[in-house]
Amino acid sequence: MGENSGFSCPEQQRVGCGLGGIYTALSIGGVLPVLHSGPGCIHAMNSVLSLSNGGQNPVPFMELSVPCSNLSEEDVVFGAGGKIRSVLEHALRYYKAEIFLIITGCSAEIIGEDMQEVADEFSTPEKTVLPVALPGFKGNNVWGHGQILSALIDGFVEPYGERGTVKGRVNVLGVVPFYDPMWAGTLERLECLLKQIGLEPNILYGRDKGIQELKRIPTAEFNLVLAPWTDLDAAKKLKRKFGTPYVHFPYMPVGPTAEAELIRVLTETAALDVQKTESIIKDRTDRYFYYFDRNLNWLFDMHNQRSLPREFFANTSASAALSITKYLVWDLGLSPRKIFIPEDVPKKHQPGVRDLFLQTAKGYLKEEDIVFTDDGGLFEQYLKDVDQTVRKSAVFGSIWDDITAKKANMPFVPVGTPYGDNLICDKNYFGTDGALCLMADLYNDAEKKGLLSAVI
Repeated sequence: MGENSGFSCPEQQRVGCGLGGIYTALSIGGVLPVLHSGPGCIHAMNSVLSLSNGGQNPVPFMELSVPCSNLSEEDVVFGAGGKIRSVLEHALRYYKAEIFLIITGCSAEIIGEDMQEVADEFSTPEKTVLPVALPGFKGNNVWGHGQILSALIDGFVEPYGERGTVKGRVNVLGVVPFYDPMWAGTLERLECLLKQIGLEPNILYGRDKGIQELKRIPTAEFNLVLAPWTDLDAAKKLKRKFGTPYVHFPYMPVGPTAEAELIRVLTETAALDVQKTESIIKDRTDRYFYYFDRNLNWLFDMHNQRSLPREFFANTSASAALSITKYLVWDLGLSPRKIFIPEDVPKKHQPGVRDLFLQTAKGYLKEEDIVFTDDGGLFEQYLKDVDQTVRKSAVFGSIWDDITAKKANMPFVPVGTPYGDNLICDKNYFGTDGALCLMADLYNDAEKKGLLSAVI
């Protein structure tokens, strides 16, 4: 469109439509989404959240095996109640799952048929059927994630377990599977740490996670939200339903400072053995600095006039941006220049998220430096007017930003969706070990681009 047309088109999409919430269902063993949507909807999500996002693939139910009613224009006009009943009947017969979610996309929501009636018709004591409306016109995949989690809490979790009966059990919230390309490896490392300090983590997503973890939700002593805003609504719902208190630790810890903070918060919350947890902090911190110091001469070899980018930009989810900001500012001594958050953070959460960035940035950021947007390409436009001659910076974002960083001759590290075609496997930046990986990725990219050959 012309520049005076009054119409703007967001570029470099970082989120999918609401239907992308099905990836949360696909990350929980024993849960199967049954799509009541057009035939192309899941393929559109695949291109953003799955294969092009670190080579991820849901198991055991890959996208191509997810049942779908394949709605057509004729169905929109004349109705498709019979079609979804037929698809659901065959799914219940042939798929090995315990929870079946009827996922309605845009077309099905426009038709307006009663999916709760269909769910009630097919539910049995052995198999639960729940309707979840995920039309793209209501929200993106992060919103869809919340809708999936809410539906499971309301329709499946409630009858199970006595409330708050297991000392030390903690439900882990705040991670959006697949949307966070490093979710699987991150949750595995987090689980190991929580067990090490004496807790019993109840993690819902990933390898060997499924129905039993859902059933344990009401029995937890408390809930832990590891994100600036994601899953805060779920934590509040669980508090209303089961009386479970929650701890809001607003970032997934990257580096020794944030990891130690998390361990100490949990030690106080769960009345853990302080001597034991302080010993764990020391051991993990000592290991981090052993490897950090091994590379200190390479990083700061002033004889060869090597130096490092001292500032950075982020153009990614609030969760990823806040986590790396904490590490880069508090542990590596870099300063943030501007933070772009292209994920449509709900307006009710934006003031709180902005305050978290201002607190974490040690005064380097002003309110106008935290930009909430739905346009991933806004950062590229902004960077055209930024002088990089003297103040060289690094970029953290998605694979879209790799192109932008190359044009500006800046080092780049992917931390968010879409991650690109590089295999993610179990890679993560969690804690002290993950921080070493992040540091290496940053400076290896700077070296590869020849940016460390002179003082910058």
